Amino acid sequence: MREFFRHRLLTFLSSPQTQRAGWPALALSAAAAYLLIYFLAPTLAAGVNFYLLQPLAWLLLGGVAALLTWSGWSTWPRPTRLLFIFALLLGLIQTAAFLLAGFIFGLGYSPYAHRFPAVLGNLWYLAAGLCGLEAARATFVCRLGQRNLLLAVALGALIPTLLLIPLGRWTTLNTPPEIIAFLGAHLLPGLGEGLVAALLVWLGGPLPAILYRALPLLFEWLSPVLPNLTWLVHAFIGTLVPLIGFFYLQGFLPITVGSNAPTEAPTTRSVSLNSWWWVLIIALTAFWFNTGFFGVRPFVVSGYSMKPTLVAGDLVIVRPVTPEAIQIGDIIQFRLPGGSVVHRVVEIQRENGHLTFITQGDNNNVRDDPVTPEQVQGRVVLVIPKVGWPTLWLKQVVQWLF
Repeated sequence: MREFFRHRLLTFLSSPQTQRAGWPALALSAAAAYLLIYFLAPTLAAGVNFYLLQPLAWLLLGGVAALLTWSGWSTWPRPTRLLFIFALLLGLIQTAAFLLAGFIFGLGYSPYAHRFPAVLGNLWYLAAGLCGLEAARATFVCRLGQRNLLLAVALGALIPTLLLIPLGRWTTLNTPPEIIAFLGAHLLPGLGEGLVAALLVWLGGPLPAILYRALPLLFEWLSPVLPNLTWLVHAFIGTLVPLIGFFYLQGFLPITVGSNAPTEAPTTRSVSLNSWWWVLIIALTAFWFNTGFFGVRPFVVSGYSMKPTLVAGDLVIVRPVTPEAIQIGDIIQFRLPGGSVVHRVVEIQRENGHLTFITQGDNNNVRDDPVTPEQVQGRVVLVIPKVGWPTLWLKQVVQWLF
């Protein structure tokens, strides 16, 4: 009798009508999980919210994904031992990198409870979330990857990352520093980890991705002390380690000798991702460069007050400097209520041990208001002409639209 019902269920799931409903079913289950977790669950008691509704919502998503795979709508590849070892090592390296940073920058107490019942509840919460999300990621990536691996990996990293961010979190981002801190501390590390997980599920289904993501999460939730890092350091480690792993993980992709001669069985999994790896490197380098992580910061000149030395569209590189090191003739960047300004120091005043800088644009006939050391952001050390014009055009477009 059980085999009869199993056969009938499999026949129903394998029917063309049911197969066409795969994408809507996956999308609706993801939307339902998101609504349950971030809108319904917070209205309930903490124990019901955290230990019952949220885990069940993730398992609902993972169950729909597993059912679609069982029906043949998507196919999870079989993981190899080498892939498991790689996932384990990368998770350990990522955890060790954060721990090492903690020893360098300091450790703090964990905010999570460590009593035995609480630990069991936390493990149940983590297991349900990991299994549900990675099962859905695997079904999504393995289905879409048959047509376009690049798009499958990109969306397989982006969509699960967005599912882990409450909608209300976006409404709290009101200032550029808040936006940059959020991107660095949450979004970029999530995307980096998501890229690795997406490629792992493509190569070996959800199990290697679960193993990779479980190790840092277990350390975070079970360790009595955690690294007390600034968002900048956390973001740097959280993006660098996964992307290095993503780069080496591409070596697991089958290689095609010719257009019709793959070294393994014919499959679209032989598509290489090396063609867009450099895009990730450039994008992340630009982000860290803008945050000042490398000790310098770019600034695009938008006016003509420094003409002919600097004109609109020039990119200047600014390096932080102590006020005592600034000399007459230096071009400095300083803050004003309306934004940052780049002008030349024409006079330095010292009164009662306090420094004040008098600046003036090379094309201006009047001096600026006195600049205090607290306003100084750095000294211009390099000028790259004209390369900042795309930024100015983009700014004008944004202002025109909004």
